[in-house]
Amino acid sequence: MAEPQTMPEAGASGGMQGQANLTVAREARKRAELDAQLLANRIALLKQEEEKAWKKIEETKKRAAEIVELRKSNEQKFSAKEHFYKQKWESIRSAQAQNAQQREKAKAVREQTRHGLMEQKHVNAQSTKHQSQSMLLQKKEREAAERQANLERSSYLKQRKDDAKRRLEEERLAQLEKYREDYEARTAQEEMLRARTDALVAKMEKEEMELIQRLQNTQTVQRNAYEELEAALGQTSQQISSSRGPPREPHPAA
Repeated sequence: MAEPQTMPEAGASGGMQGQANLTVAREARKRAELDAQLLANRIALLKQEEEKAWKKIEETKKRAAEIVELRKSNEQKFSAKEHFYKQKWESIRSAQAQNAQQREKAKAVREQTRHGLMEQKHVNAQSTKHQSQSMLLQKKEREAAERQANLERSSYLKQRKDDAKRRLEEERLAQLEKYREDYEARTAQEEMLRARTDALVAKMEKEEMELIQRLQNTQTVQRNAYEELEAALGQTSQQISSSRGPPREPHPAA
């Protein structure tokens, strides 16, 4: 009669063990699903960071290309300005040379005219030599007065021309000095802009290298995450396989 009482106790013990195994398997599955979800979230974040890094790299490359184009445009403008000022300077020098030649020609014409007038006066004086002494004296006095007046007038006109010429030369030199100062100022400004542009390009190149390194680090982290996920999935499969094995039959009580 003792044997029938022992059998229900053994069956109850087996049922409790099966329930415990089921609970353990269910908890293991939930932990595996939670781990998988966490890994999926981390992978999504890594992908977002990688996408942001690529976007930044593209923007940096675009900005660098724009800076290179701007520098080329500035260099072309600088070359055009330099050519313009060079031509202007050569034009001014050519005009100065032509003006000098014209002044020399005008001076020679005036000298020839003056000599011609003096020779004509001398001929007139010789032609009136046979006149009376009083007429000759009056004529000489008159001619002397005229010569003096002519000399004074010539001296006055020459002084005015010299003053005008000096003022014109001073104005021309002042204008040339202004052109030179403007040219040097613009040249210095272009050099400063080029130096700033070169510094900005160097800074952006450095930043680009840092972004590339960070992207490589991101890819390394992503590979490690994939390896961790594969390892976790492998462990989860082993645990599920172990938990699904047939339950052991309890031994009957002696």
